Amino acid sequence: MSYTADLLIPQMAGADATSNHTRLIRDLLEEREIEVRIVVERKTRSDSGTVPIEKWKGDARVSILQHSIGSEVAQSVIRKQAPIVLNYHNITPANYFQAWHPELAKSVQRGRQQLSQLAPLTRRGIADSEFNAQELRDLGIDDVVVSPVLWQLGSGGAQTSRDGGAVDPEGGTVLFVGRLAPNKCHHDLIAAFAVLSCTRPQSRLVLVGDASPPQYLQSLKDLAGRTGVRDRVVFAGRVSDKNLLQWYQLSDVFACVSEHEGFGVPLVEAMANGLPLVAYNAAAVGETVGDAGIILRDKRPATLALALDRVLGDKQLRNRLRDRGIKSAQRFDISATREQMWIALKDLFEGEA
Repeated sequence: MSYTADLLIPQMAGADATSNHTRLIRDLLEEREIEVRIVVERKTRSDSGTVPIEKWKGDARVSILQHSIGSEVAQSVIRKQAPIVLNYHNITPANYFQAWHPELAKSVQRGRQQLSQLAPLTRRGIADSEFNAQELRDLGIDDVVVSPVLWQLGSGGAQTSRDGGAVDPEGGTVLFVGRLAPNKCHHDLIAAFAVLSCTRPQSRLVLVGDASPPQYLQSLKDLAGRTGVRDRVVFAGRVSDKNLLQWYQLSDVFACVSEHEGFGVPLVEAMANGLPLVAYNAAAVGETVGDAGIILRDKRPATLALALDRVLGDKQLRNRLRDRGIKSAQRFDISATREQMWIALKDLFEGEA
């Protein structure tokens, strides 16, 4: 018997965790002979097989909405009062964007308003972290399942053979991967790197990710200039999977001082590639990392710089964090998370059509 599922998402993008997650759900369902349609608000060249939201009838057996920002897709669900599975990836608070990108601030505010309206329509909530799940429960959604983001790191696979050999006492490469957005607090990382540079003048900081918004990128470059480290901060921008894998392999420590992460795919990528982590304990970061990194409750520049210097200078610590990270990342291996997602959805496709 053939059942149908509609996967609703504002836009299917190329290098985007939620879009990749949606594609992997589609593959998971199609392997079980479930007919799948992907419904979008904005079509791109790469998603020619999608259905525009204007043509969506809401007649699928199961409709799964990916929600992380305000959208016409969510509004259509609300307008039709259509029952959904709410796959929630968290919504960044608007205050992070108000000064930088007022339109984006309005969009995330709209998303949070829509979230309250979607709650009564939700047959089941699926959250990619316990942090996100609690937010759904607070809205009165009783049936909430935690199932991590479906994730794959390109075709290279995890590099589990990294050996934390000696790092130049005056150098070392600090890496962060993620959109250059105010909530991810790259400015705090640059400030800490400037302190680190006092004892490690040959070190470098590599920031991989698109600017969102562009004004924030310019402010980061200005900050790096004012603190005297502009020539050793690499703004790599968006990179291919192959180049991303190379950055993980070439770096010595991954640093995250983000104040709002609903999950944090780059954290998992870093662990899977044997890269030791130093991270600020905010939102879902501590939950995602577990005991696989140094988790800080204070991210003042001197505190963060001291933690980074400790990792860079201690081979045994780096190897210990490497081993823990590789083990911890296995929780999020695609073979495990696909099974979790299917368990979360299976009963909705069972019974009479």
